[in-house]
Amino acid sequence: MNAIKRFTRGLARSYRFHHETNSTLLDWIGVVGVVAFSALYLVRLTGKLPPRWDDVWFRIPAIVSCLLLALRRWWPAPVARFYLPYSYATVFYCLAFFMPLSLLENHGAPNTVVNMMIGAVLVVLLTDWRNTLLMIVGGYAGSTAFFLATRPAWEFPLEFLYWWVPLCLVLVAAGSISKYVERRAELERLRRLYSGLAGSIAHEVRNPLAQIQHSMRTAQAMLPRGTGEVVAVPRHQLDAMARELAQGTNAAHRGLQAITLTLQQVNGKSLDSSSFTPLSAATCVHKAVQEYAYESLEQRSRVEVQVVGDFVFQGEETACVLILFNLLKNALYYLPLHPEASITVSVEAQPVHRIVVRDTGPGIAPDRLSELFEEFHSFGKSEGTGLGLAFCRRAMQAFGGDIRCDSQLGRYTEFTLTFPPAPEGAMPAASVLQEVPEAPAVSFGGRTILVVDDSAFNRAIVKARLRELDLRVVEARHGQEALRIIDEGARPAAILMDMEMPGISGIEATRALRERPPPANTIPVLALSANDLPAWREGALAVGMNGYLTKPIQPEILSAELARVLNLDTHRSMHEDQPEPAASH
Repeated sequence: MNAIKRFTRGLARSYRFHHETNSTLLDWIGVVGVVAFSALYLVRLTGKLPPRWDDVWFRIPAIVSCLLLALRRWWPAPVARFYLPYSYATVFYCLAFFMPLSLLENHGAPNTVVNMMIGAVLVVLLTDWRNTLLMIVGGYAGSTAFFLATRPAWEFPLEFLYWWVPLCLVLVAAGSISKYVERRAELERLRRLYSGLAGSIAHEVRNPLAQIQHSMRTAQAMLPRGTGEVVAVPRHQLDAMARELAQGTNAAHRGLQAITLTLQQVNGKSLDSSSFTPLSAATCVHKAVQEYAYESLEQRSRVEVQVVGDFVFQGEETACVLILFNLLKNALYYLPLHPEASITVSVEAQPVHRIVVRDTGPGIAPDRLSELFEEFHSFGKSEGTGLGLAFCRRAMQAFGGDIRCDSQLGRYTEFTLTFPPAPEGAMPAASVLQEVPEAPAVSFGGRTILVVDDSAFNRAIVKARLRELDLRVVEARHGQEALRIIDEGARPAAILMDMEMPGISGIEATRALRERPPPANTIPVLALSANDLPAWREGALAVGMNGYLTKPIQPEILSAELARVLNLDTHRSMHEDQPEPAASH
């Protein structure tokens, strides 16, 4: 019995995994099924394909099943989780059972033979190789058993066994083997990609972490050691400690920047043009060059900015800065081997709007220029993922522009970003042309925030940030504990919810909270996650979270998000009427 359960679970897991990467395939198959099953029967009614067997009572369930398959987006939430098992039954009935039964009942009519062959091909397309074999064998055996149970044995068309069954089985076997080989090749490609991605992150983050460790140890060594007495520290020693701590802070910034770059490169989603605003090219360049986390002052001294003529373009500042970060990172990579190399970033309004990043490094071979912007192609960097320049091209094309590269071996490499003109009269926002002023202080009036995170260290960091904002804090170690605190009557002003925790995740805890009766289900929830991929953000918002914060949390962003979700006029009476839980200290 246990072996059967494991086998069944394995089949279900394989089928689910087969459709995870293409969630709309079953929807479209449902549409095709409704049209095909209906159209073929209408053709029969015209007399052009007179049936020997009227299959209307078998065809109607097939049409209805396919229709429900196509209407998945309108399934109620409690029923939607049964969609995959339902689709499995629909594919089995319509393609593996009904098609061969039609052939048998029509004694091998040519049109039914074609239909059965098409059905076999679709089964191969819609299922993994294990379920393909199970469906074909089970469906053919079921249709044969039904035919023999309702018809005399002498009417059984032996050609079904002698010819069409072997042919279908050969087709299925060939398709299954092909899919199995293709799947193995895809898994190997993904393994190499993940290996390169992990290596890239490890390489980029290891150096900053080593720098942080060195700075902390150096600063610690400078502390005077004694027996607890007050010791005067010379000013030059304090200055040296400050420099070491500043270097550690910069190194931390560099590590976070590397992670952001890598995640942006992995994300293949197009930029949302509705969020584009007028930007100053010169301002974006200065921002990128100033904020890039250089490894040393020597690196920074090799980068020069030349503004020949500024221009305005429609785009997203973060994406533009990340493009320039990528190009700077690639150019600076070769400085140790080419110590005399220099990097120039030019902004030119004529003859076209463009930003040019030129380095006098090793150059790129002409035969490799054509593949430079393809994904998973990395040149000269063993730990590279080959995603950075592909991201640059996607972002530039989203801006309506383009990126190209010119290079000569041993002389230079030059990347040119071209931009279309901004609409007439468009002006960059003031916040882009000057430093963003500090956000005004927000008074939260000592309200209580529930912090849910399985890491005590993370809770301590968030708690410190909240206390700086004059907020009280209640802690929960996991989603179940957070729900218990709410069910016991606590009504925090807002909840900061970690996404990944043991037991139930932040997504599941928020979904359960939204199903609670009011007012508990109206408490604002902000997600906390180290993962900034769009799919995670969209998943959080889809279950009712009110915002998404990435770790490490920036104090000004935390304050702004809490101020946004806390509608104080709306929530004041509720929070004052309900007793707040005792804050942890």
